[in-house]
Amino acid sequence: MLALTGDSLFKLYALCSAVLSLQMLLLAAMTAAKRAGAKNHLNPEDVKVSFKGTSLVEGPEHPRVARVQRAHRNLLESLPIFFALGLICVLAGVSPRGAEICFLIFTVARVLHSVVYLNELQPWRTMLYAISALALLGMVVLIVLAILA
Repeated sequence: MLALTGDSLFKLYALCSAVLSLQMLLLAAMTAAKRAGAKNHLNPEDVKVSFKGTSLVEGPEHPRVARVQRAHRNLLESLPIFFALGLICVLAGVSPRGAEICFLIFTVARVLHSVVYLNELQPWRTMLYAISALALLGMVVLIVLAILA
């Protein structure tokens, strides 16, 4: 494993993974903050220890909370794929330049996707999602080319 820490491609993969993981943590914190702002809680014990005027969510979430949750779930769906494909790219010895491009495009597109998702900006949300999906597809192609070479 120590050999990987000297590999510039692994370093970029690790950096992108850290940025995307931080993004997941921020979206989780935003969910809690939006829920607190709406004075709604999911668990009875949270209502007991919170400020006056809060209530237990019985029906659908507040729209602002639900939007953050959707952005969070959307990132959660593609992140494990990136983690797996990125590591396979590093280990399979794919074209470093191709992998760098895919890693950076995916990371930037996913960060921007959350920003536009939270701000209700279409068609940008769909475009950024598609760009990130193409970056994942690019990693698949790089892996296949490296394995078959």
